[in-house]
Amino acid sequence: MTTWHADDALLARYVRGDAGPLLGTSLEQHLLACSDCRARIAAHVEAPPLEAVWVRVRERAEAPRPSLLERALARLGLSESDALLVTRAPSLRASWLFGNAATVAFAALGAAWGGTLGLAFFLLVAPLVPVAGVAFAYGPDIDPAYEAGLAAPYPATRLLFLRTAAVLATSLPLTVVAGLFVPTPSGTPVSWLLPALALTATVLAASTWVRPGVVAVALAVGWVAAVGSASRGQDPAAVLTPALLVAYALLGGVAVLVLCLRIRSLARLRSSS
Repeated sequence: MTTWHADDALLARYVRGDAGPLLGTSLEQHLLACSDCRARIAAHVEAPPLEAVWVRVRERAEAPRPSLLERALARLGLSESDALLVTRAPSLRASWLFGNAATVAFAALGAAWGGTLGLAFFLLVAPLVPVAGVAFAYGPDIDPAYEAGLAAPYPATRLLFLRTAAVLATSLPLTVVAGLFVPTPSGTPVSWLLPALALTATVLAASTWVRPGVVAVALAVGWVAAVGSASRGQDPAAVLTPALLVAYALLGGVAVLVLCLRIRSLARLRSSS
């Protein structure tokens, strides 16, 4: 039971830090057991510095630990904020990446064992993997932090490009490797990259007008129809003829040009508003 109480002068000295180690330790032990002295010492402590300390403690305690992917991106040179925004994309979640890997592996196995039908399935899936990833990387229908991102002082185009680069870096290498095991005419295992990149660029360009998910669905329907038509002629690789590859390259170039022009136009509108 406490039989003594610290006077105001001692409490003030302790708060200033000049009570000395022996007296300070004794007072600290007393404060642990005496609610009256704890209440009285509060009058000697300035509130703003104490609140600032508490805010920092809460931020440190409540902030989630950076994920493995965030730390990896930070080591590659991205800032903490960029790494956080990139990894929050739904298309970079573990479930999505695992689903992509399973889909590509299934398509490659089907192409290896299924002849013409398997090749058609692979050509159906491979170019649409990055398109789906980009569509699910950014937009009001997909991104739970979309509205917050619009309100934040962060360039929307930078976020779009960062997430697109992350999607391509995680989806294309796996699909390219899978395509190398597909028995196809010369060049087909990698020539699907041209339509994949052209469709991806088209999604990005069109997303400056409409939601990327809508564009991705429309392009996917068109690509499925094209592959289906080629497959009915018993030649799924007909969607990758030299003339069509040139057309894909032109489409991608036009889409990139439109995207650059639209970004500049939107930037001018925002700066003048």
